Amino acid sequence: MEHSELRYNNNGTIYDPEDFTTWNWGDYDYPLACREIRDGDAQYLYPVMKRSAKMLKGYVEWAKYSPSWDFKTVSQFVKDHVEDELPRFHLVFMIGKQIVGFGSLAPVNENLKDVQVALWVGLGHQGKGIGQWIVQTLEFYAFNVFGFDRVYYQHDSSNRASGKLPQKLGYKWSHTFDVEKHAVNETGFWYSWVKVRPRETAAGLLDLGHMENWADVTMPWKCMI
Repeated sequence: MEHSELRYNNNGTIYDPEDFTTWNWGDYDYPLACREIRDGDAQYLYPVMKRSAKMLKGYVEWAKYSPSWDFKTVSQFVKDHVEDELPRFHLVFMIGKQIVGFGSLAPVNENLKDVQVALWVGLGHQGKGIGQWIVQTLEFYAFNVFGFDRVYYQHDSSNRASGKLPQKLGYKWSHTFDVEKHAVNETGFWYSWVKVRPRETAAGLLDLGHMENWADVTMPWKCMI
């Protein structure tokens, strides 16, 4: 890029729209990193899930039960997520050696090119842009790596905090629907928002049938666990 075209991230680094490793990846000024969930992560998830259960139980189903979970139960939770297959895909988000959030892609309807994002942020880490960063990272995987055509963000109508994210991130209103209540504060009446894959996005796994174009790619952060 020529000097007149230079753009900068909030941490002062150069932003190049053609090189995803230079992207800002959300509005944050702390060393946030992420990776796929893997065997052994129970040791990191157990404390944050136990500590955050009371706060999350209003809109996160597992949090309703986790106060009684022991380490073995959390290990099974991790194992189940590790063994999931697409369209289910799970990332853990961390600052240093502490997991601060969790994000997933999951089925949303019968269209195999549609997917939804789901997430939670641990106690003490709300309001720092982590939820926004989780959604943006999941979008990157959905559109660029896997090749989904549409990403949905869905939330219970009473969850006002969750409802702010899709509008901030450019999602468009899609529809409402009724669903069985699973968490403590849910009403069962949900809102659905959607974002369409940008036209210039390169082909992904669902288009090509392989991920060879991502074999040597390194994400622009370092995970300490």
